[in-house]
Amino acid sequence: MANLYGLHRSTLHEAVAKGRVTADLDGKGQKVIDLSEMIRVYGEPSGSTRHSPTPSPDISPTPLLDALHPLLEELRLLREEVRELRETMRLLEHKPEVAPAQPKTAAPSGPQEPATWASLFSALDE
Repeated sequence: MANLYGLHRSTLHEAVAKGRVTADLDGKGQKVIDLSEMIRVYGEPSGSTRHSPTPSPDISPTPLLDALHPLLEELRLLREEVRELRETMRLLEHKPEVAPAQPKTAAPSGPQEPATWASLFSALDE
């Protein structure tokens, strides 16, 4: 750690003794300082390279796009199915318009004779 951070070993021993840096014991009983502890106290070591979260321009995104084609096709088919189902629902919910009620004609003022079978059949013939 001293070499990585450009510090003298005695500086690290003093920091551990004063409690600024915590050290653990390894399997052999020797004191070791974890890198995360050093970063907490002294920050990132100088000269260390950080990984960029963006891929380098040498990497082609084509394999990723090739993997997405089946998913895009499935999405297209699902959207088409949803569109068809919506159209079917729209047709099922469609109710024909009810014609306005016909006004009833006023009954003649005089008394009517009861209808006979003969008068009903003659009305059908007309």
